[in-house]
Amino acid sequence: INFSTSLPGPSLSLAKNDAYFFSLASRDNYLQNMKFQLRPYQKQAVDKIGDQNTIVKMPTGSGKTFVAAEFIKQGLKKRSLISASSLASSADSTSAALFLVPACDLVAQQRRAIEAWIGRDYYVAEYMGGKSSPSRRFDVLVSTPQAFLILQQVEAEKKLFAWSNFFACVFDECHHIIKDHPYRVIAQGINAWQSHYNNRIQILGLSASLTYAVGHKAVEAALGNLCYDLSVTNMISPTEEELMSAGYTPKDDVIEQMHEPWNVPDGVVPEHLRKTHAMYETFMGRVKHGTNTPFATKIYKVVREIEEQIDELQDGRKGEFRSPLNQIKLAAWEEYAFQMSRKSSKGSPRQNLYDLLEIWYVALRMVVQSWEEEEQLVLQWLLINSGFHNEGWFSYNLTISLESVERLLSSDAHTIKSQKISSLRMILTDKKKAKGVDFRGIIFVQQRITAYVLCQYLNKNDDFFTKHGIRAEYVTARNSKITPSIKMTPSEATRRIEKFRKGDINVIVATSVIEANSNTATCLKKDSTSPKQMSSFPTTV
Repeated sequence: INFSTSLPGPSLSLAKNDAYFFSLASRDNYLQNMKFQLRPYQKQAVDKIGDQNTIVKMPTGSGKTFVAAEFIKQGLKKRSLISASSLASSADSTSAALFLVPACDLVAQQRRAIEAWIGRDYYVAEYMGGKSSPSRRFDVLVSTPQAFLILQQVEAEKKLFAWSNFFACVFDECHHIIKDHPYRVIAQGINAWQSHYNNRIQILGLSASLTYAVGHKAVEAALGNLCYDLSVTNMISPTEEELMSAGYTPKDDVIEQMHEPWNVPDGVVPEHLRKTHAMYETFMGRVKHGTNTPFATKIYKVVREIEEQIDELQDGRKGEFRSPLNQIKLAAWEEYAFQMSRKSSKGSPRQNLYDLLEIWYVALRMVVQSWEEEEQLVLQWLLINSGFHNEGWFSYNLTISLESVERLLSSDAHTIKSQKISSLRMILTDKKKAKGVDFRGIIFVQQRITAYVLCQYLNKNDDFFTKHGIRAEYVTARNSKITPSIKMTPSEATRRIEKFRKGDINVIVATSVIEANSNTATCLKKDSTSPKQMSSFPTTV
């Protein structure tokens, strides 16, 4: 792989603070008024693509779409010139580019952006499930992957949708290809077509985060698979200095941002040691050397006590239960407990223990992912999910361990007072008082589980609701799992966004799904909320 620039750290994240809004409306206005000039880092990226299969990694809002649009524009111009000459070959006669987006919400948005960039000389079509297929020849087709796959099958006789009609395929948010996703099916289809017909479609992948894998080996494997599936030989990632010097900054006039007014508590993992890819190894290393916080030690002990009691209930079937704590993928812990519970007899002691273990695996994951810092949220998770439920037949050691954590629910018993949570509460109340009934706030978090629990935490605070009128909901990616037992459905996500727009709720706790989806951002901002009334609270929990 030719890395045009070195990736800034194994966490694969360029922007320190990329929690902001870039609404569809403001983006359209920007396109209408701009002089259609690429920023230096965008132009450099286009130039470096050349004729190679390439991944462009740039933070959200830095203009990846414009890089792709210029790449497509240059390809269309080249083919127009060649087709006008007598030198045109069958490969050169391919006339269209395919631009794939992972969600229906993005189809119209990206179509408009590409259309504005490449000009009216070219026709940009869009397609997704539930829409009529394009009936005329297009220069660019923007589509969701599953809809395009179905289109190729249903209308196989039309050369318009055959691979032979495309000279390039752009995968927006290309990191999805690592998962069980239609992107992977399409990539495999392209590879098979190229091998059979000895022809080529140039691939361009776009992403702000190439992988969410943790652990050196997992990151290397994920990147290797991504490059293999897309046949990528070139990766472009502007440095933060190049981005900032060219004017990449969140728009201050679009959203007011709250900066970190807190300090990292003593005893937790220091900030300079927080490397996402080494999260698991860091925690287990602290377990081994006995350097965890007292709270983390208690949580880990409860988990081990539950595991030991499950092992004792196996009635001679030793080996049936195998602790998943040796797995680097943290979410695999609770998934294992969930699956084992489903295999157990309904209402049996084993099923009860597995249900309890799932709750505590999630608690332990929160401890690890927060670098042992967010004790209040972990306790909130345990409280709202009956994590302190104690059957009379639990072992003495398990009972004692559960009670030792439950006692921490008393406010004066916390070993760590989270300045982050206290500051957040203070900011929310101050902004609500200042902006009144029109106040809207969005709290960005890194983990879906944090969005879920922080929302519960805010709503459990009586002063927030009765005294200040603060009402919160959480939103994560649609159809995404928060835990094996908790899921955000598309209808629920839509309903909560609509409630926020109308003012029925005034605080959204969200993962970066809203930030990455400017159509959703528009829904949140239009009508009752002007940009000056919006506040964002980016956090690192």
